[in-house]
Amino acid sequence: MSHCLLRQDILATDDAKKREYSEMFTPAANVPEYLRLLLDRYPDFSKDAVVIANIGGKINRYHGNNDHTTVCVNQCRVAWEWLNSIQCLVAYDYGLGAVSICRNLFELVAGTIFLIENPNKLQDFIDCGKVVAYEVVESMIGAAPQYTSRRGEDSQKYLQAFKDKADYDNLRKRFGKEKWHGKTIKALADAVGMKALYDSFYKETSAIAHGDAFVTLSYKNGAWGLGKDVGSWSSYCEAALDFSLVAMSMLYHRTVHKLELPFVSDVEAVMGRLVQKGLLSL
Repeated sequence: MSHCLLRQDILATDDAKKREYSEMFTPAANVPEYLRLLLDRYPDFSKDAVVIANIGGKINRYHGNNDHTTVCVNQCRVAWEWLNSIQCLVAYDYGLGAVSICRNLFELVAGTIFLIENPNKLQDFIDCGKVVAYEVVESMIGAAPQYTSRRGEDSQKYLQAFKDKADYDNLRKRFGKEKWHGKTIKALADAVGMKALYDSFYKETSAIAHGDAFVTLSYKNGAWGLGKDVGSWSSYCEAALDFSLVAMSMLYHRTVHKLELPFVSDVEAVMGRLVQKGLLSL
């Protein structure tokens, strides 16, 4: 992110817009309970929320004029869902859950940025989704054949038609066990400029997401302990807020500039907030 050029005139928000943002976070504005809890626990969070909500809302409502832009914006909408899920868990002090979802957000952001920068991979992205779609349906029918019978369909005929439409056999051969981008998560992170986040945060979030012993191990005075007080996991809450803000900022910055969306000043305001918090150095 160090390549971002931030102009102070862009970052300056006029008084009218400041008033508009502040009104978004008053009780009268029908703010969800979890956001009110977040604001109570982290008063400074409102400064993050107003800038990310502004750009996020605009991108979520944007309609592209080509398939590549449409798919990438759709991915931004998924990321928005993850962001709000993280914030909701933090609001109720579920640090482990919040930081675990940060791993999902990281992979989504890295993959979306790679897709943004490599439009020639769009068909691979879509086709890989068809493979998963067929395998999900196949597993669902295998586990619950009544799924299609309730709809008046023969399950095997339905499955074969779905398989043919998805061109599953050819796609399965084409992809093998690889993802659409053909990279490991580490290589993907390197390719899109997220190596620092991968090295500093991803390994820890992965250990938490996989339920490794790391979560409950402690080391003190030369000895290992086999348990932690659940209160210690609260420390992950603030880390999850900062990580998700950085990840979403990277995603939005690349989306706006690479896809030429008309939200440059909005995304630069987000990057400026990272600078203010010490999360981005110029």
